[in-house]
Amino acid sequence: MAKTRRASTRKDRKRKSRKTRKAGRKGGDWAQAVKRVYAELKRKDRNASLGDAMKEASRRRKAGTL
Repeated sequence: MAKTRRASTRKDRKRKSRKTRKAGRKGGDWAQAVKRVYAELKRKDRNASLGDAMKEASRRRKAGTL
């Protein structure tokens, strides 16, 4: 007698594809550099945004001072 294959349900497929989060990652060099620039800009101006920090970090990287 042949074994019958159980139909895969949506819940089963979802359970199989679930990934775990990698804990303890600090981000790449670029992300850390942006964080440093962001903290520096925040000390000078409380209204500084993350976008401002990314633009400034990009300028510094192109200039070679980052």
